[in-house]
Amino acid sequence: MTPFTSFWQAGYEGADHINPAGIALSMNDLNQHQARVAEDYAALSPFSIRTVRESVGWRLCERDGHYDFSTVAARMRAAEQQGIQLSWTICHYGWPAGVSLFDHDFISRFAAFCGALARFLAPWYQQPPVYSPMNEISFVSWGISVGLFACEAIPAPDRADAAKQQLVRATLAACDAIWLADPRARLLHCDPLIHIVPDPADPTSDVLAREMCDTQYQAWDMLSGRRNPELGGTPRYLDLIGVNYYHDNQWEQGSNLRLYWHLGDNRRQPLHQMLQQVWQRYQRPILLAETSHVGSGRGAWISEITAQVAQAQLAGVDLIGICLYPILDRPLWEETTFWTRSGLWDLDLLGPDPYARQLQQPYADALRQAQRFLQHIQSPLQRQEHTMKPPVLIVFSHLRWGFVFQRPQQLLTRLAQHYRVLFFEEPVRQSGPPGLHQSSPAANITVIQPHTDSDAPGFHDSQIAPLLLLLAPLLEEDEQPLIWFYTPMALPLLTPFDPSLVIYDCMDELSAFQNAPRQLQQRESALMTRADLVFTGGTSLYEAKRDKHSQVYCFPSSVDAVHFEQARDRTNRHPLQDTIPPQRLGYYGVLDERIDLSLIATLADTHPEWQIIMVGPVVKIDPASLPQRDNIHWLGQQPYQALPQFLAGWDVCLMPFAINASTRFISPTKVLEYMAAQLPIVSTAIVDVARHYAEEVAVAETHPAFIAACEQAMAMGAAERLALMGRMQTKVDATSWDRTAEQIHGLIQQALAQRQPALKSASQASAQANVTPLTPAMLESEAVPCLIIGAGPTGLSAGYHYGEGAVLLEKNSTPGGWCRSIDDQGFTFDYAGHIMFSQDPYVLQLYEMLLGDNLHWQAREAWVYSDGVYTRYPFQSALHGLPVEVVKECVLGAIEARYGATATAAVPLDRARARRDCCADGAIPDEGSSSGMVEGEEDFQHFIMRTWGKGIARHFALPYNQKLWKVPLSDMETSWLGGRVPLPDLSQIIDGALQPLAKPVGPNARFGYPLRGGFQALMSGFLPHLKCTLETDTTLTRIYSQAHVALLADGRHYRYEQLISTMPLPELIKLMGDEVPESVQRAAQQLQFVSVRCVNLGIGRADLTEKHWIYYPGDTLFHRIFVQGNASPHCNPPGGFGLTCEITYNAANPLPLEGDALIERCRQDCIRVGMITADDPLLCASEVDMPYAYVVYDHARSDNVALIRQWLLTQDIHLSGRYSEWEYYNSDHAFLAGKRAAENVRLQHVRAGTVG
Repeated sequence: MTPFTSFWQAGYEGADHINPAGIALSMNDLNQHQARVAEDYAALSPFSIRTVRESVGWRLCERDGHYDFSTVAARMRAAEQQGIQLSWTICHYGWPAGVSLFDHDFISRFAAFCGALARFLAPWYQQPPVYSPMNEISFVSWGISVGLFACEAIPAPDRADAAKQQLVRATLAACDAIWLADPRARLLHCDPLIHIVPDPADPTSDVLAREMCDTQYQAWDMLSGRRNPELGGTPRYLDLIGVNYYHDNQWEQGSNLRLYWHLGDNRRQPLHQMLQQVWQRYQRPILLAETSHVGSGRGAWISEITAQVAQAQLAGVDLIGICLYPILDRPLWEETTFWTRSGLWDLDLLGPDPYARQLQQPYADALRQAQRFLQHIQSPLQRQEHTMKPPVLIVFSHLRWGFVFQRPQQLLTRLAQHYRVLFFEEPVRQSGPPGLHQSSPAANITVIQPHTDSDAPGFHDSQIAPLLLLLAPLLEEDEQPLIWFYTPMALPLLTPFDPSLVIYDCMDELSAFQNAPRQLQQRESALMTRADLVFTGGTSLYEAKRDKHSQVYCFPSSVDAVHFEQARDRTNRHPLQDTIPPQRLGYYGVLDERIDLSLIATLADTHPEWQIIMVGPVVKIDPASLPQRDNIHWLGQQPYQALPQFLAGWDVCLMPFAINASTRFISPTKVLEYMAAQLPIVSTAIVDVARHYAEEVAVAETHPAFIAACEQAMAMGAAERLALMGRMQTKVDATSWDRTAEQIHGLIQQALAQRQPALKSASQASAQANVTPLTPAMLESEAVPCLIIGAGPTGLSAGYHYGEGAVLLEKNSTPGGWCRSIDDQGFTFDYAGHIMFSQDPYVLQLYEMLLGDNLHWQAREAWVYSDGVYTRYPFQSALHGLPVEVVKECVLGAIEARYGATATAAVPLDRARARRDCCADGAIPDEGSSSGMVEGEEDFQHFIMRTWGKGIARHFALPYNQKLWKVPLSDMETSWLGGRVPLPDLSQIIDGALQPLAKPVGPNARFGYPLRGGFQALMSGFLPHLKCTLETDTTLTRIYSQAHVALLADGRHYRYEQLISTMPLPELIKLMGDEVPESVQRAAQQLQFVSVRCVNLGIGRADLTEKHWIYYPGDTLFHRIFVQGNASPHCNPPGGFGLTCEITYNAANPLPLEGDALIERCRQDCIRVGMITADDPLLCASEVDMPYAYVVYDHARSDNVALIRQWLLTQDIHLSGRYSEWEYYNSDHAFLAGKRAAENVRLQHVRAGTVG
C-alpha cells in the first residue's frame, strides 16, 4: 500500500546551506513560500495534488542547541486546512553553526534533532508520516569533495567516500531515533539517478563511465548493508527509495558534456530503463522525488517523464509517485538573483507584487494531460485485473516507427492509454529462418519488425506466406484484436485473425506516390469493403473516400502544441545552426518527390543573403538531385525532440511542395506545428492548406509568388506579426493530437458497442437468427388492446389518457424518459434543462393535477454570452452592452436585410403559423408576428441571412446554430421553424441597442418547475393517476409487426391489437428486422439527429447567478448552460449550486473529450465565461448522455417520415412524440401528442368494434 495520499506530488525547494559565497540560504523565504504557504497549498487542489514534500531545515530550526519548530508547525496547520499530506526532508544540505560533519557529536546531534522532530509531529499525523532524514547523500558527498558544500577536516584520500560513510552513519542513527519516537514512520532516501557514457575519443573511458554510474548506488547500498556492512546498514533501513532526475542527469565521461534531452541525443538511456535497474537491484518502492525542467521546455518535459513512468510501471516497477520539484520557482543557490523559471508557478518579479504566483499555462495543460494519460495506464494495474488485459490493437504500417515522428506515432502513443498496441512493420531482408525483432519505444507499444529472406519490397505477395506464420503466435487463442491498417497492401495479413473491428487510417493517397505497388488500388477497394471504420488524414482525402464507405471520418493533421511552443523561446536554438548566418528560412520533413527542388534553388538564387535550411531524410529520390548552393543547408534527419530548437532559429517556415499527383490530397502535419511556434509560413498551393489556413499561411500559386510571399514575411512589421500570431494561436487552440486520439477512441468504442463480437459480415438477417422465434403459444396468447413503448412524457400521457387495458413498457428503472432527474450529493439534475410552459389550457390543468402545491412559478431569465458580454435573449433585441462595432454591424445588417428584401420574400401575417420557441425556453410567445417565409422554399442558412442580416447572423445566429445542430445549416429546411423566429422589428432592435432590454413581461414571461424532486416530479406525478399497467426495467428485443407480438429481453412477450411507439424511430424500425420493406429501412437510416451530453457540476458556492439559462455561440465546448440551481431552490444542498452544461455531438462530430477530461474542460469553460471562479470547489460532477436529443430537419426528413409512418399504420403502429414522429416537440407538446395517440387508438377500437 502506498504511503502517499496522492501519486502526483509537489516539492518546495528547501535548501538551507551556506553557499560558496558565504550566504546562508533559506529558499522558502526567498520566494516567500513560508509566508504564503496557505495560498500555495490551496493552488494545488485543481491538479489533484494532495502530497507535498517540504524541508525542515536543520540549520534553520536548531540554534544554540534549542529547537524551534514554529515554521514546521505553520506549514502543518496550512496543510491540515487544505487536506494536504506533508512529507519532510530533515537535513537539506545545511547544519547548525558550529557543527562540522566529522565532529565527534555530529551523528548524535543529528539523531537527537530527528527524534525531537518526529515526537513533535507525531500527534499531527493520522497515517504514518514519511521522513527523508538526509537529502541526497551521494550528491552531498560529491559536493563536499568539489567545494560546493563547505566541510572541514575531511579524511583523505577519498574525500567523497569518507563524507558518504559519515552521512550514512548519521542517517542510520536518525532512522532509529525517528522510529523510536514514532514507530509508524516511513523512511525515504533520495539521490540523483544518473547515466554516464564513454568519451568516444578515449578508449579507456568505458570502464570509468561504468564505475561512475555505479557510484549512484553506493549510499543506498550502504544503508541496506550491501556495501560497508560495518556501518550498520540492513535492508529495513532502505524503506523507500527516492530518485531525483533532471534533464542534465546524463553526460559524457571525461568531458562532462551533457547528453541534451531537448536535442534528442541518442546516447541517452531512457528513464524507464534506469528505474527498472533500481527496482531490480533493491525491490523497494520508488518515488520519483524530484523532476522538472526550465523555461519553455517544462510542459514537454513532464509529458516525456510521464510516458517513461508509464513504461516503468508496465514493466513491473513499483513506482509510487511523481514529485514536481520545484513546484514554485526559486533562484540558483550560487546566484540568488537568478531565477530558474522551473516551477509550475513562476513569480511576477517585475510586477507590482514581485512574489505574485503566475501559473505557467503550457506546463499546466501538459500536466493535466499527463495525469489523464497515466491514470488510464495505471487503472488496470491498480485494480490488479490480471484476467482483464487491455484490448490488443494490431497496426500494419508501411512506415517504420523509427522514421519521421508523425501521424501514426502521435495517435498510437495516445491510444496506447486504452489498448496494447502491436505495431507491425514491413519486413526486412535477413538471411536464415524468418523471425521477429521486438522493441518497446513507448508505453503499451511493441514494435514488431519481421525478418525474412525475401528481397520483395514491403508487404509484397511473396512476403505474405512467411509473415502469416510469424503472426500466428502473437495472440492468445480466441483473442479478437482490433486491426488497424496504414497500408492496404497488408490486407492479406488479416486472414489469421478474428478481429473485433477493422480500421483503415488513410493518411495519404498512397497510389499516387512514386513506385506505388500496382495492386494498391485494388487492395484499398477490398479494405474499404472489409473495414468497420475509415479515418482520413485531411479534408481532400475525406472527399475522395467518403462515398466509398458509410463510416468515413475526417481527422486532419493536428499538433502537439506543448512540444512546439518551446520554439517561442527564440534563444533556445539548435547548435547545428550556430554557424549559419541569420535570415533563415526553414523546412523540416521528408524530402521526396513531393518537394519542389527547383523552387528551393530559385529561392536561394534570388536571395543569396537568405539561408535556406532543409531538415529531413532523403527518400525515393537521388540525393545528388538536391540543389547545392552556399546558402542551402541540408541537415539530414533530426530527432522529433529537436525540431522546436530548429524552429527557434528560423525567421520564416516553408512548405515548398511540388504541385503534382502525390501532393493532391496531402494535409501537412507541419503547418500547425509551425503555427505553434508562431512563425510566418509560406506554402505552395496545397488544397487543404489553402482551404483551412488561408488567413494564417501565405499560399502561392507560382514560384515568383512564393518568393514574393517570403519577402513579405521577412519584412513583416511587429503589429502585423502580432495579429498573425493571434490567428495562429486560435487555430492551434482548436485542435490537439490528444483530442483527436480521444475522438478516435470514442468512435472505436461506439463501433464495438454497436456490433456483435463476430465478423462484420454478420448482417441484420443473421442477427435476427439469435432472436427468439415466434411460437404458436405467442400467437394464441391474449392480446392487450394497447401496448405503449416508452414511459417518457409522451408515453405517460398516452397511458394516462388511454387508461385501463393499456400496458406501458419502460426500459429504465424509473419513468420519465429524457425528463428524468438524478440526485447527486444533495444536488438535483435533470436530463438537460426542462421547464413548464404552455398556452394550452388543458396542459396547464395537467400541471396542476400532476404537481399540486409542488408547483413553482418564476420570471424567466434567458441570456446570451457573446463577444465576452452577457446580453438578454433574444440576441437581436438586446444588443446593448456589446462592443460598439458589433452593435453597428448588427443594426446595419438588420436594416439591409429588411429593406433589401424583395416584396415576394414576405408572407402576409395571417399565413404565418403559430410559433413555438426554438430553444425550448419559452422566450417567444405562441402568437404574434412571425417571419414571413413560405415553408420549405429555402434552406436554414439562407433564411438566417435573409431574416436577420449579416451582423446578427455572424455574431449569434450562424455560430450558435452550427454549434447546436452539427450539420451544415444549408442542409436543413425551415418548416420546423413554424414561426419560431420573429421578424426583425427594427425599432425594437435599435431600442435594444441603445438601452438595456427590460425584463420579459406577459403570460409567456413566467415558467413553471417542480418545487421539489426536479423535473422527475412532473413525470412521477402521473403514477397515482395511471389506470394502465406500467412495467419498468423492461427491454424490447424484437417486434413481429405482422403477428403483432413484442418480445422482451427476459423471455416474456406481449401480443397487442394496437401499438403506440414513443421510442426513436430508427430504433423502432431496427426492432422489426426484415419484416420492414427496404424502402422504409432506407428512410429510417437516413433520419438525422443530434445527441447531447450533459455535464452536471455541483459547485460549492451558493447563488452563483440569477440567470436560468445562457446560450453560448462562441468557443465554449457547451452550447448552453441550464442553471439547475435556479430552477428551484430545492435543487441545491445548503451552500451549493448546480449547473448543467449541454454539449451536442453526432457521428461526424464526436465529443472531443470523455470522462474527467470532459468535466474539467466544462469547468474551465465555466471559469472562462465567468459563471464560476477557479477557487470555487467542485463538490460533485457527473455526466448524462442523450443519444437521441434533437431531430434534424434535413431536406429529406418530411418524405422519409411520411413513408415510414404510412407503412407503420398498416401494421397498427402509431407514432407519438418527438423521437417517433421525428418532430421538434417540447414537453407540453409531448403531453398533447400522447393524448392524441391514445384517442386515435381508442377510435380504432371503436371502429373495429372491440371497445364499446
